[in-house]
Amino acid sequence: MKTIKKIAVYMDHFTANIIEYANDAKEVKTIKSEFNHFEKEKILQKGESHLHNKEQDMQNMFYKKLREELLNYDEVLLFGATNAKTELSNILKADNKFTNVEIIVKNTDKLSDKKQIAFVNDCFYIN
Repeated sequence: MKTIKKIAVYMDHFTANIIEYANDAKEVKTIKSEFNHFEKEKILQKGESHLHNKEQDMQNMFYKKLREELLNYDEVLLFGATNAKTELSNILKADNKFTNVEIIVKNTDKLSDKKQIAFVNDCFYIN
C-alpha cells in the first residue's frame, strides 16, 4: 500500500509556514516573500505603476517557490485568513504536475504556530 504524502501551507501574501504531515504534523520551514512593507516603501518612491509591476513579479516568485516545495506530495492543504491560499490553489490546479494532487483550501482566522499544527492534525486525521 502506497503511503500518501501530505503537506499543509498556512499562508498569507507575504509568508508561508510549510507543515508536513506523516502521523502527526510538524513544521518544516517558513518561506517569505521578498515583497514586504519596507520593499513597498522603497518601490513607491519610483512611482505607483512601478510598484504594481514589482509587487506582481515578487508575488509570482513567492508562489513559484511554494509550488516547488509542494511538487512531491499527494495531498496539499492550503489554509489561512487571506485569499493568497486561493490564488496559489488556482496556480497549482493550472499546472499539469499537480493533476493527481488533491488540493484542499480552508479558511481560518489568524493562527499561532501551535494552532496551525493542531489544525493540520485535525484536517488530515479526519481524512
